Amino acid sequence: MENFSLDQIPFSRNGSFLLITSRNSSGSPRLLYKTCSGRVHNLHDIPFPADEFFELALIKNGQEIPYTWQAQPGLLILSGPSGEEVSIVFADQATLQFHARNTGLRLMPSKVFPVQYSPVPHQIYLIDWFARGIHMFHADENTRLLANITPIVTGIEKHWGEFPCTITFEPRLENTTINGAIRFSRYEGFWEQPPGDLAKAHASLKTELSSWMQKLPSVPEKYQEKAELAWFLLWNCQVPAEGALNRPTIYMSKFWMNGIWAWDNLFNALALARADHRLAWDQLFLFFDYQEPNGMIPDMITDMEPIYGFTKPPIQGWAILQLVDRLGIEKSLPYLRKVYEPLSRLTRWWYTYRDFDHDGLPQYFHGNDSGWDNATVFDQGEPIEGADLGAYMVFQCECLSFIADAINRPEEAKQWKARAQKQLSDLLVHSVRGGHFISPVSGTSQAEPSQSLINYLPLILGQRLPERIREALINDLRPGGPFLTEFGLASEPPSSVKYMHDGYWRGPIWGASTYLVFDGLLQSGETPLAGLIAERFCDMCLQVPGFWENYDALTGQGYRCPGYSWTASIFILLAEWLAKKKS
Repeated sequence: MENFSLDQIPFSRNGSFLLITSRNSSGSPRLLYKTCSGRVHNLHDIPFPADEFFELALIKNGQEIPYTWQAQPGLLILSGPSGEEVSIVFADQATLQFHARNTGLRLMPSKVFPVQYSPVPHQIYLIDWFARGIHMFHADENTRLLANITPIVTGIEKHWGEFPCTITFEPRLENTTINGAIRFSRYEGFWEQPPGDLAKAHASLKTELSSWMQKLPSVPEKYQEKAELAWFLLWNCQVPAEGALNRPTIYMSKFWMNGIWAWDNLFNALALARADHRLAWDQLFLFFDYQEPNGMIPDMITDMEPIYGFTKPPIQGWAILQLVDRLGIEKSLPYLRKVYEPLSRLTRWWYTYRDFDHDGLPQYFHGNDSGWDNATVFDQGEPIEGADLGAYMVFQCECLSFIADAINRPEEAKQWKARAQKQLSDLLVHSVRGGHFISPVSGTSQAEPSQSLINYLPLILGQRLPERIREALINDLRPGGPFLTEFGLASEPPSSVKYMHDGYWRGPIWGASTYLVFDGLLQSGETPLAGLIAERFCDMCLQVPGFWENYDALTGQGYRCPGYSWTASIFILLAEWLAKKKS
């Protein structure tokens, strides 16, 4: 791949929280330099975003000049109207290095800084209390480095008695090229090395990225360019094992969904499995790193902290069996030994703490617990015994039985197998009406009517379902049924009175629901329909720039957060399957 849009994917690199984006909250046409770290301190009374650092400006003869930009993997070029040019690369995860020709580079502040100091010539440091770190600026001997108190880009002159600071790199002689570097560090210290060679930094990064891109799974030719963008996005969304993140992590996005959630992570793991099995399993184990003694895992994790309260649906069992299928038992066995006890505790947590009426069917307290935050199935009130949740629990128990057998615990394997069979029986007795699944309010056997696609997710059980139920679900998913549009499966049928174009889980197409239904169709022997849904989703992604959190079911327009990694992962998974099917 060559260029990408900074409106769709920020300029960043694997292992870094730093980024440059054209999505600028001030409304300025300048590019914005910021962080996606969760360590920032957004107090309610500060008049600026704590995660934003500086806007980038080109300066010539003391005046700001307009510029355009071209973003490539590993290289960002800013171009002025008369041949001015600034090239920017990541020298490492915390350092941006640049080379400027016929122009200076000015960093215009998005906030105030309590302390400014210059420990040695050609260096200036600013303490950024709100982002919990220190900005370091380093110029070479041909470059004049200046710090001046100026208003914030939004016009604020000071806050709490602290002042903004503009940093300018400018040539000492007319038409001289200049070199400099910008670093953001959590800790105070000296920057002893001079700015390095930009060409070498770029070459090193290109080599690293090339190695990653070579691991891209094979996809049909028409999807190749888009798949390269998706694979690059998965590289770009990686952040380091730092702070509360005990392992290298793939964030959902570096725009504003800056974290990892306890089911989104598993689709990324599946896409990565064959390319980097250690990184894939790390996405799963991140949450078990913070498992409570009672078995609960966090809802989400950022580099600042794990966050509990809500949770996410227990699709770990389903995902682990998929990982084993992709990797083979020999490569998976070391991970299976480690995951068995945490997975057992998590599964028991659902039965112990989320089954108030003791009917064997756990419940969601809130839509957020299901991952389908505002789906219409929750309009009846909570807690509800989600039909999807009951199906996931079958997989939890089956997976534990499989692992117990693989690690030579035969009695436990039998117990988990029996629990899986009982779970399936309870689900079919309690949650099926008229050949379709319902999600009743806990403690009752009643559910208000809902057309949400979430009640079709038990299809992942495939041949375990009675044929009449399986066929009823599949018929509704076929062309001409309520869900399938020319772009894919709507989360709420467009014919529903509750359908909303940009309604989150009340209409738009999502990657996760698409992939779960796709897998259920495969398990049910409905390969042609699974292939049709896969193609429609991939074609939709092909026609819309970037990868979005969700998509309009009737137009294919991308909604909410751009640069979204699990959508990229699901595109790759489906495109890879389509390639294998054709071969």
